[in-house]
Amino acid sequence: MTFIIRTNQGFSLMELMIVLVVFGIVLSFGIPSFWRYSQTQQVRGTSEDLVQTLQLQRARAMATGQSVVINFNTADPNGWTVMGEGRSNQKVLPLGVTYASAVPTTLTLTRDGRVNTSGLVVLQGRTGVRDTVSIQVSGLALIR
Repeated sequence: MTFIIRTNQGFSLMELMIVLVVFGIVLSFGIPSFWRYSQTQQVRGTSEDLVQTLQLQRARAMATGQSVVINFNTADPNGWTVMGEGRSNQKVLPLGVTYASAVPTTLTLTRDGRVNTSGLVVLQGRTGVRDTVSIQVSGLALIR
C-alpha cells in the first residue's frame, strides 16, 4: 500500500479573509483612541511651546536690559506675538488648537525677569482637551 502525502503550503482564501476581518475590527477600535491621543499631544505641545517662548523671552529681557511684550492674539489667526528690540515675531497656533481664555491678553517681561502681572492661558483642542499655562509675577511659567 502506498500513501500519498500532500503538503499544503500557504493559506487558504478563507483563512486570509478571517485574518483581514479581525485586523479590521482591531483597527476600528484603535483609530478613535489614536485620534484623541494625537489631539491631546497637539495641545500639550502647544502649551510647552508657549512656556519655552516665555522662558526664552524672559532670558532675552534680562540679557538685553529691555522689556519684551507678548500679545496673545485671541482673534483669527490665533497665536501670540513677541515684540521687543524693535522686532516682532508671530507664532500661529496649530490647526485645531484655540484659546479657551487668555487673561491678560498682553504680558510685559521686564529686564529684571519679572512679569507685569500674573496670567492664565488656557488652550483647547477640538475634542475639548484643555491645558492651562500659568504665568506668575516672578516670571515662572508652568503647565497645569
